[in-house]
Amino acid sequence: MESVKLKKSSALSVALRSTADEEDDEGQRASNQTSSDHPRTRSQSPAELNMVNKACKGSSSLLLRKRRVKRHVSGINSSHSRSLDRQTLLRHRASPQLQLSDRQWVRQDLRRGSIHVHDRLLAWSHPARPVLCTVDSTATEIAQRLQQAGGKTCSVLRLNAKSYLSTDVNGNCDGEYPLRHLHTGTESLPDQPGDRLRLLLLEKDHPYHPQEYDIYTPSEASVDRSSPQDEDSLKRFTGSDVETSSACDELSSGARFSQHRDSLSDDMILGTDASAFDSSAAEGLDTYGSSSDELELDCPTEPVLPGPVPGDPPPALGHSPGSAGTPSDSDPGPALYVQLHGEAARRLGPDERPLQIQNDFLFKLGFKDPWRVQEEGMNTELGSLLRFYAGKPHSIESSERIQLSGTYNVRKGKLQLPVNRWSRRQVILCGTCLMVSSVKASHTGKMHILPLIGGKVEEVKKHSHCLAFSSAGPQSQTYYISFDSFTEHLRWHRQAAKMVSQRISSVDLSCCSLEKLPPNLLYSQDLTHLNLKHNFLPADQTLLQLQRFSRLRSLNLSNNQLGSFPLHICSISTLTEVNLSCNHLTSIHPDVGKMTNLQTFVLDGNLLCALPVELGSLQRLAYLGLSFNEFTQVPSVLERLPAVERLCMAGNKVPVLTLQAFRLLALKHVDLRLNQISSVVPDEPEFLRHVTQLDVRDNRLSELDVSVFPRLEVLHCQRNRLARLRLRGCALKALYASNNELQELDVSPVASNLTYVDISRNCMTSLPDWLSDSRKLEVLDVSHNNIAELPPWLLCSGSLRKILAGHNQLKRLPERVERPVVEVMDVQHNHLIELPCNLFLKSESLRCLNASANKLENLPASSLSEESSSILQELYLTNNHLTDKCVPQLTGHTHLRILHMAYNHLQTFPASKMAKLEELEEVDLSGNRLKAVPTTILNCRRMHTLVAHSNCIEVFPEVMQLMEMKCVDLSCNELSEITLPESLPPKLQELDLTGNLRLNLDHKTLEQLNNIRCFRIDPPPSSFSANESAGGPAVWSHGYTEASGVKNKLCVAALSVNSFCGSREALYGVFDGDRNVEVPYLLQCTMNDILAEELHRTKSEEDYMTNTFLVMQRKLGTAGQKLGGSAALCHIRHDPTDPAGCFTLTSANVGKCQAVLCRDGKALPLSLLHNISIKEEYDRVRQHKAIITEIFSDSKLQESRNVEELSVK
Repeated sequence: MESVKLKKSSALSVALRSTADEEDDEGQRASNQTSSDHPRTRSQSPAELNMVNKACKGSSSLLLRKRRVKRHVSGINSSHSRSLDRQTLLRHRASPQLQLSDRQWVRQDLRRGSIHVHDRLLAWSHPARPVLCTVDSTATEIAQRLQQAGGKTCSVLRLNAKSYLSTDVNGNCDGEYPLRHLHTGTESLPDQPGDRLRLLLLEKDHPYHPQEYDIYTPSEASVDRSSPQDEDSLKRFTGSDVETSSACDELSSGARFSQHRDSLSDDMILGTDASAFDSSAAEGLDTYGSSSDELELDCPTEPVLPGPVPGDPPPALGHSPGSAGTPSDSDPGPALYVQLHGEAARRLGPDERPLQIQNDFLFKLGFKDPWRVQEEGMNTELGSLLRFYAGKPHSIESSERIQLSGTYNVRKGKLQLPVNRWSRRQVILCGTCLMVSSVKASHTGKMHILPLIGGKVEEVKKHSHCLAFSSAGPQSQTYYISFDSFTEHLRWHRQAAKMVSQRISSVDLSCCSLEKLPPNLLYSQDLTHLNLKHNFLPADQTLLQLQRFSRLRSLNLSNNQLGSFPLHICSISTLTEVNLSCNHLTSIHPDVGKMTNLQTFVLDGNLLCALPVELGSLQRLAYLGLSFNEFTQVPSVLERLPAVERLCMAGNKVPVLTLQAFRLLALKHVDLRLNQISSVVPDEPEFLRHVTQLDVRDNRLSELDVSVFPRLEVLHCQRNRLARLRLRGCALKALYASNNELQELDVSPVASNLTYVDISRNCMTSLPDWLSDSRKLEVLDVSHNNIAELPPWLLCSGSLRKILAGHNQLKRLPERVERPVVEVMDVQHNHLIELPCNLFLKSESLRCLNASANKLENLPASSLSEESSSILQELYLTNNHLTDKCVPQLTGHTHLRILHMAYNHLQTFPASKMAKLEELEEVDLSGNRLKAVPTTILNCRRMHTLVAHSNCIEVFPEVMQLMEMKCVDLSCNELSEITLPESLPPKLQELDLTGNLRLNLDHKTLEQLNNIRCFRIDPPPSSFSANESAGGPAVWSHGYTEASGVKNKLCVAALSVNSFCGSREALYGVFDGDRNVEVPYLLQCTMNDILAEELHRTKSEEDYMTNTFLVMQRKLGTAGQKLGGSAALCHIRHDPTDPAGCFTLTSANVGKCQAVLCRDGKALPLSLLHNISIKEEYDRVRQHKAIITEIFSDSKLQESRNVEELSVK
């Protein structure tokens, strides 16, 4: 997130935009720089803000929507806004709040703070417990005190330190370490690490002080009644405003995402009359909760110890499979767990300091002021970003996947036989087996094992809540289990059904926070595939138990805490696939050569710089993943691996590509993306005949000659600095060379097999002549170049299906059109005056044509008679010079589904012409001079979107009778009244009527329209009188434009406050939810309140905008985790020290939304896009063990962080 400040000295124009699909839109881009544009504005002023996303319709529509949101999210106010997430809001009400005395105790010393600890079993029904401690308080000390305190969840636990600094609230310190330098920047602390929280001042030689422990309950604490804020917090603390526990459910990673509704999609629907929240509406615990024991490997309960049974095969090793699961091993004592961003919870080490972790997290998140870090730590809403647990958090989803267990009535064999009776038995479902034993024998590990892979699980109709489990094979056995409740029956049936449906014997225990293997998993002797990724398994004796799986073929240990190579897996001779990615491995043990059957070995995302020579004995190895390590050259051991055909070394540190290293390699695919290659040392072509695919994307190459690869079929060289490229075309099939500086492209001999060419975003002035001989070419992308003319053969090709030539300098297209097979043609953003006269007549396969942002005055004929063979489905003609005489030319396209003719010169659209376009689904006629929408639009039964803003329409069209209608935009017209049917279309989501100054709606109509999710209308003028009288008339005004590409406009919202805080300030923003509607509109309705609060709260002028985004992220709660979005904000204000002076513009953004300053006819970007092309961002992503599998084009991937992840998790 970047913050930019600019001084205003003259007329100012700022555009805020969402960049997704911006580059390849239709060109509907009204700006004050092009005479052909038609900006839609409401007023003129010295400073006009153009919002590219059309959602910004002024503060008028915002006021109405703001009232609706606040009706659903009670507790949001301008001074102390609560969390916007429903579950977090209810939890906040029930959470014990710190009283004034507690807060004052914390504020006396920067070493003090507060963490909120959740109960491991009651995290979703009980509030967190505040723990006041210091940065020296260890996890073990806190966990022990919590255990001693027992179940006093409504009390505050305080850990006092005897000998710490005493600091008053003004920052004065009279201790050993003065704090006056904390605000002086990094240069004042040269000895401290740059990424640590400098406010903590934790020198290694600082003596450790023993601590005192006190438990403060609400009745014992003193409260200053003079403070209304703390008096209100006391009421919440003592339970006067506490919801029932069932209403405090929290959607965190421990909950079952599939079973919960979106936290913002039910009652918080904007513009509806949904009921207020109550405890019965909130989700409770998992509906499958029962009395069955969910095995928690680290809890002190005694586990079931497996042991051999007569007739069962003995364990592979000499001791019991359950030896690792003894009570002493599974009960490590009280411990704290930490969870970041709702991910898997990690056990804290005994000497780790929770408050230090929390402070570091907040500092890295963006809070720079040490006092602010301390205050944020006392906020109960922090749990959606960082959360502590007293013990391993109980997760229904992960515990079900680990095992199900309980004591039930069991019967073996057929139900018809009277000798078989029901008996109470201990039953466990774990791995691939069903385990049954008597309650007494379960403690000794003696049990009967029923393999379920390929078997059956069926419901028994004659008995309630009864399931029949059967093994596979001719000697199958059957166990009948009668459960105590329907919920238990359902969860066992669900889990067992997944197990028996598998074709292979596999177990998925990923993301279960495992620190050791489940003891009962070791009974699954037939296990062949085991997935243990994203856990916390160490490379110690825990993995020794894997040797018991005598048939194990695939093992995934990626994203664990191995730290070193797991030597024990080398003894598993059956392994064919091993994944050790992202484990901070620095070396590979030589014993890896013992895994002679290994075929796939993935070592991505580690710290490797060399490989052992013993790896060369793996003659069956076909895939070796070495991406994102520390290699500086191709390992020589690859010469001894004849079966390896793919070199995967993306994201390493190879500076020079020496092709001689490939001489003795049998490689066909070479992947060297994201290295630091600046040059290539060539070799003789006869030694490189085996290479067919080469990928050198995202490097530093300025010149590339790959003609030394005589059999090269596919070349990826995007995002380099190439000015010249040479290839051999005899075998070439695909060329990807976008985002370079290409001026020359030499291919010889003729590329007769070439099918795909992408040379977009380069400096080409013409197409290469050799392309005319590529008879199999299907896709040609030459967009974003400087091409002035296309070759004559282009529209005569018998193979070319897609032509992308937008954003060039084209003045005309080839006149020769001879039945091409082209299906998609994109020529937007050129200088075309006309299209070829027979384009539609001869192009019988054309389905999509985009000719937006040109200078077209007429359209070619679609047919020569009343019957037409046109199959055109999408036609984009936005921002041209088309008039009414072009409308009849459209009637021949009877299969047209999408028609965009915005910002042209249309005055009428005859009803007879619209009647012939019955298959229309989406129409955009905005920015014209239409006085009416054709009545025959009712013939378009599939119509779902009508956009006709910025016209002169006086009569509301009868589109509300179309049952498929979703979006209607008639803003900025001349409507005076509307006529509605008795019932609105069931799928209607948006109706925009803002900007119709003469529109007057009665109460009944407003009540009917208020049920639409996004209903916009101007409030009466009296709504602004108070604001204007308080701060005077606004000196700022705004307009907007829109780019109607494939972006869902319902997922974009904008903020426009011309008179911010009742003064001459202004605030403008745009919010993009990508695929969700809720977050953008919540940001739109609350971001100005949070900014106003931060202006008074933040001490530093440089940090108030950053803190606004960070606080907004916290208030989104779990909605920010699950949904997220992008945002850009611009604040215009006076210099606080010189109110009569110039204005200051402060801009901040996160994600793909941008702010652009338009001055003197030029665009000046104010925002930074956080993509990995920036070295700092790439390093940040790499530091968090990220593996970049693909980078899309600039219009597809613009950011590596959004509102839901201000820091990579």
